[in-house]
Parts: sequence; C-alpha cells; structure tokens
Amino acid sequence: DDTEKGAFEMRRNKVFMYMLVLFGLILLGGCTVTVEREPETVEEALVGHWVNTMGSPDYYFTENELIEMDDEGTKTEMTYVVVESNEDDNTITIQTTDSKGGEEDKKIEFSDDRETMKETSYILGVESGTEDFTYVDSKTKP
Repeated sequence: DDTEKGAFEMRRNKVFMYMLVLFGLILLGGCTVTVEREPETVEEALVGHWVNTMGSPDYYFTENELIEMDDEGTKTEMTYVVVESNEDDNTITIQTTDSKGGEEDKKIEFSDDRETMKETSYILGVESGTEDFTYVDSKTKP
C-alpha cells in the first residue's frame, strides 16, 4: 500500500509542477516585451512616436508624413522630404510642408542608440529653435 501511496504522491507532485510551470508561462505571456528597435538607417530611426522632453508637442512620423500633436490637442499634419542624411553622424535633415504651404527645415541629430534626438528648426535658413525628443513607440498616428 505504501508504494501505491508513494506513486500517487509523485504523480500529484508532477501534476503540481506542470501546473506551476504553465502558470509561470501564462504570467510571462501577459507581460509586454519591449522590442529592441534597431533601425538600419536614420530615415528608419525617425519613423514612430516621439515625445518632446519639455512636454509638447508629440511627433508621429511615417516614411513621408509628420503629425504634430500639442498639449491642447491641436493636430498639424505635414509632409516631409529628406534633404540630407548622414549615417556616420546620425543626422538627418528634412523639409516639412504644412497644409498652408509653410515650409520648415529640421535638422535632427540622433543619439548613438537612436532613442533620443535633438531637433534644430530653421525657417528660411534662420535657426528658429531646438527641441529634444525621446522615442516612445512605433505608432505613426495619435
């Protein structure tokens, strides 16, 4: 009888272990895994959702469009063209055009890991300000 009882105990422990492992896997599966993004080019690094370190505005880049969202919820949609890009310097210069035809050049300098960027804006060749942004996620729309 003792051997039968021992076999039952072992079987019960084995089932318990499987349940524990399964439960652990379910817990792990529920976690969001931060995917290390590894953009090949500065153009690719630009695409996604960027948040201004000063709070506003947020930027959403696609391959040729930029949506700017400010704190008040004002949405400015622009198209852009790449004027110049330099992989060695981690820089890209784009020219944005808004719906009214207003143009602005933005020189963007990425950090080495391309998770942050410093943007210097120029209007008619004159520097109009610099802002810092941090990459948030791959969203291209607010």
